[in-house]
Amino acid sequence: MTFLSGCEAIARGAWEGGASFSCSYPGSPVTGIIDGLKQYPEIKTQWVANEKVGMEVAIGVAHAGMRSLVIMKHVGLNVAADPFFNVAYTGVRGALVVVVGDDPGAKSSQNEQDTRLLAVAAKIPVLEPSSIEEALIFTRLAFEISNRFDIPVVVRVTTQLCYGTSKVVTGARKTVTADLDFAKPIQKYLLLPRYVTALHKDLNQRIRQLALSHWSRWFIHSLPTDNSNEKYPFGIVVAGFPSSFVFETFRHKVPILKIGMSFPLNEMEIRNFAERCEQILVVEESSRFIEQQLRALNLSVADRPNFDGVGEFHPRQLLSSDIPEMEHRLQKFLKPTASPNKLFELVPQLNYRPDSAPDTVFALDVPPRPPGFCAGCSHRGIFYELSKRDLYVVGDIGCYTLGALDPYGALHTNLCMGASIGLLQGYLSAIGKQAARSAIAVIGDSTFFHSGIPPLMTAIASGIPATLLILDNSGAAMTGHQTTSMSFNKVDWEAFLRALKVPEFAVVDALNMQQLESTLDRFLHSDTLSVMVLKGDCVQGITIKKPTNYRYTIREDMCTQCGDCLKVDCPAILPVWENNRIQHMAISNECIGCGLCSQTCSEHAIVPRTVNTLFPGLTPLLSGLPWHAIIRKAHSIKPLKKLLARFERETF
Repeated sequence: MTFLSGCEAIARGAWEGGASFSCSYPGSPVTGIIDGLKQYPEIKTQWVANEKVGMEVAIGVAHAGMRSLVIMKHVGLNVAADPFFNVAYTGVRGALVVVVGDDPGAKSSQNEQDTRLLAVAAKIPVLEPSSIEEALIFTRLAFEISNRFDIPVVVRVTTQLCYGTSKVVTGARKTVTADLDFAKPIQKYLLLPRYVTALHKDLNQRIRQLALSHWSRWFIHSLPTDNSNEKYPFGIVVAGFPSSFVFETFRHKVPILKIGMSFPLNEMEIRNFAERCEQILVVEESSRFIEQQLRALNLSVADRPNFDGVGEFHPRQLLSSDIPEMEHRLQKFLKPTASPNKLFELVPQLNYRPDSAPDTVFALDVPPRPPGFCAGCSHRGIFYELSKRDLYVVGDIGCYTLGALDPYGALHTNLCMGASIGLLQGYLSAIGKQAARSAIAVIGDSTFFHSGIPPLMTAIASGIPATLLILDNSGAAMTGHQTTSMSFNKVDWEAFLRALKVPEFAVVDALNMQQLESTLDRFLHSDTLSVMVLKGDCVQGITIKKPTNYRYTIREDMCTQCGDCLKVDCPAILPVWENNRIQHMAISNECIGCGLCSQTCSEHAIVPRTVNTLFPGLTPLLSGLPWHAIIRKAHSIKPLKKLLARFERETF
């Protein structure tokens, strides 16, 4: 028995299930699964450019006869939908498990979609673990079902399960002998119209067989302790993460049926449970998926007016106009000390009362903590510049979405990964080419390689006069700086954009404000498609985390407290207050030496620590030099690199 997070449990389940290959495009809450898999050398792991590519690679591995795993978040499944739907027809030959991380409450996503609905449309089975231990068991089980029924299997997990930690019983790895070969016959693996009808019928048959088999009977029952043969007023059917709360609160008081496979449902098992209850209350997250299936079986299902299918599971979702009557009829099944007249009294620790404010009942009184760019983030320069311009900025999915927040307010819309370029084309098509003077698209390098190249090629072919900014920090910074595609230097970018036949392009230093401003001016006044690549570093990849001599300090004798440096919103820049007044400005140890703040200071009061320490008498004269550019240039000269590294490690 060992402590594992939800992501680590899934990784362990894949190893125990005999997986040989896994791939992923990073996305919360399932990014950590690949990290967990790296400790198992028997499983080859790989980051891919996007979920569609990952799905296709994993399918190829499965078609060759091996057991493969592909991991993505729920919106990533949209990207992979084309191969996802089609592999259900062809089958998998080896085994294919698709782990999808749903995000009820949209903690780090642009929507709350329910993966189960896509899986039903594709006719692909869904397992829903309710605990970290089940995350391991269900992943292992998914490989067996996939192999047995020649079908991909989805393991649906949610945010809280992935990030939780619990004791888990681990097992041994299954020995799998792969029958490696090319997938055949073509009637099964070639999706020509002449074969599709037969394949669809075969898929329907496999799903029916699974629904009737013992594999679909992953249920956990809990009945009241009275051993009565009478019908209970109501019973609870639950699946996924809410199961823990339901069992802790209602175990031995209310009949409970926990479902492990939410599609296809085992109809016989559901009906047997329903026969013991006059009415069924369904508890689930994200949508009324199971509730609708039970209603389709013509079962008596309680209404839940307090559940609107939005957000994470919350105990108040159980409150319903139908439930007080049920609770009253439940009296004889409760212990004498328990008061059955209100459902909330079954959960006294929550101290819920109907007259409480619904949005504040369970909330802690803590101050808001809005997200922001890291200290020294290379995205700060462009959004500082855009905040000064009257431009409509079409954004994408990545760290740079934070440019929409104060103090920048410089990102106005986004949709999904890679969509910014296409959205901008739509605006220009509708409004007219004159809109190119007042609108731009912003996309990150990881997102660009993920799904931004096809819309760029469309824009080139269309000849639209748009301006596109590619913010290149060489990785998927938002999820931990994973390397999902090759890293381009200036020469690489120029060759790439030239090969795509981009009419006008430039590669600039993301933190050189003068170069950035002049290039942006030129492109916005151009009549052709213009692409500006902003090369910078993600601070998460910087190895030296302590204060160094090339990081910056503020000279109090030169600072006028004008506040211009605060407009870049760097958390390393702090006003020092005294008697409710700003006494002076300071730079904390979070500074990584990017030099952006020094370029915003008209008084030249922000200088490198080295200059201020070694030449204190000359600092007023030296402070006016462009130290940001000087230091970056010096770092690019190989003979000076070792000497500069020594200065960075020493403290003066």
